[in-house]
Amino acid sequence: MIAPCLAWDAQDRPAALERARTRPVDLVIVGGGITGAGLAREAALRGIPCLLVERGDFAGGTSSRSSKLVHGGMRYLAEGDLRLVRESSLERNWLCAALPNLVRPLPFYYCARKGTPDTPGRVRLALGLYDLIGRAGVRSELPPSTILSPARLHAEEPCLPTEGVTLAGRFLDAMVDDARLTLEVLKEARQLSGGQDQLLNYVEAVRVGIEDGRVCEVECRDRLGGGAFTVRARCVVNAAGARAGGLMGGAAPIRPTKGVHLVIPNARLAIRGAFVLRSVDDGRTFFALRRGEVTLIGTTDTDFEGDPDAPTCTREDCDYLLRSVNAAFPQAHLTDRDLLSTYAGIRPLLPDPAVPASRVSRRHFIHDPGTGLVTIGGGKLTTFRPMAWELLTLCSRRGYLRPLRGRERQRDFSRRPLPAGVTWGAFAAALGPAGLDGLVPEATLRHLHQQYGRSALRILAAIRADPASGAPLLAGHPFCRAELEHILAFEDAPTLQDVMARRTEMRWTLAEADQADLAPRVAEIMGCYYAWDGPRLTLETTRYLDEVRTTLHCRRDAHD
Repeated sequence: MIAPCLAWDAQDRPAALERARTRPVDLVIVGGGITGAGLAREAALRGIPCLLVERGDFAGGTSSRSSKLVHGGMRYLAEGDLRLVRESSLERNWLCAALPNLVRPLPFYYCARKGTPDTPGRVRLALGLYDLIGRAGVRSELPPSTILSPARLHAEEPCLPTEGVTLAGRFLDAMVDDARLTLEVLKEARQLSGGQDQLLNYVEAVRVGIEDGRVCEVECRDRLGGGAFTVRARCVVNAAGARAGGLMGGAAPIRPTKGVHLVIPNARLAIRGAFVLRSVDDGRTFFALRRGEVTLIGTTDTDFEGDPDAPTCTREDCDYLLRSVNAAFPQAHLTDRDLLSTYAGIRPLLPDPAVPASRVSRRHFIHDPGTGLVTIGGGKLTTFRPMAWELLTLCSRRGYLRPLRGRERQRDFSRRPLPAGVTWGAFAAALGPAGLDGLVPEATLRHLHQQYGRSALRILAAIRADPASGAPLLAGHPFCRAELEHILAFEDAPTLQDVMARRTEMRWTLAEADQADLAPRVAEIMGCYYAWDGPRLTLETTRYLDEVRTTLHCRRDAHD
């Protein structure tokens, strides 16, 4: 029942760097977000040796700063992109079945309101098309949409004033921890290769060498240790996201746009599901989403100029979202003082200056100048698998990689369960026979199941051996030492930021004061594991808390 899991300890980094330097590979992937992770998985499934390098942490960019949804993309119906809706819906259905602990259904409400473009006819048509496109000819884990009267809507979501609402459409999509999805895909790729494929964070590709018009090597730099090495390769895929336009050797131009999200305590809105909202400023749609004890509000969509590693939520971004949420929920009176956290990500989209940022296509694009250096941009978290399949197929067809054989060529070759995936029922049924029942409160148990799936059994076994390791690190929250020790042993997290912002959801679900309490405790556990000295502990904690404060600069009191 426990998922197979290779040790992946940051203390083994020197050996991993040496293997990367000396092992021949066919493919080098630049970028450790969901796109690069998906490609590494596709290659590993076909036995194609690869190396993945990421200049920061895995999912450190947009792949940890999305709306945290696996969805069909209902708003793309209005733009006429039915093909994207179909593809996204099929992948949503697959992920709900392949990783049910992490990809979890969430009801959405789309309201028809008097005096707005969202008429009853528009809502009915949208839901009908969404069902037809996403469910025709396939099995779905999600039930079909439903039309609700205002009274029924109020019964399901009493927090929403129904004045002016003529009806509401309810449909289901799914929520996900985007960074953990990326990590689970990377872990499967590594498992499939028996640990032979090296997936390296904090390693930057600084130069791509080209001889006689073809890729021949990639020069890499270790951003933690400072060393450098060169890898021979036949094919390089630039999946660097917002930095994709900067890699030498024929990278495609991109149009970076910024998406901002606000996080508030769910008690402030008391929503039970998610709402499709319309901006009172420009009419574009965005979401208010319940995620456990918090509500996620976003996203914005504006052109971005600046450091792609450091986008932030400005006061203007914050006000833009809060104005519209307060218009829909006037009893809430939300202000920036309600913020638990904010985050911002950069989308690497097609350079189309003729349309506003919010209308630029979310379809992925592939730029192939014929050298063996191929760039991919755009796309959605939900569609990472078909993006990777198309990219690998192109590289094979162009002769950059070996020909694909038999079933390897099929689009659904990789449509299989992920190793960690397990339903709550199957997980709970396994606890008794394994002697793991009753070790932690149910809230902690559900948290471990949700985030780690089958691997949660390994964490529970550690708690059985050391009951103190299952105690909460912070009252009222499920995080415990055994969980962190599992991360350090199996998920390659060399810094405090990696653990709190991406291996867990501590970073964006806790208030600033709680962060100040929890960060030193997590750093101490990491310090014991990694043998950090006092100055290193102080450095890790200070850097992390400075980042927390930076993301809350949009609050007015931050400038007082």
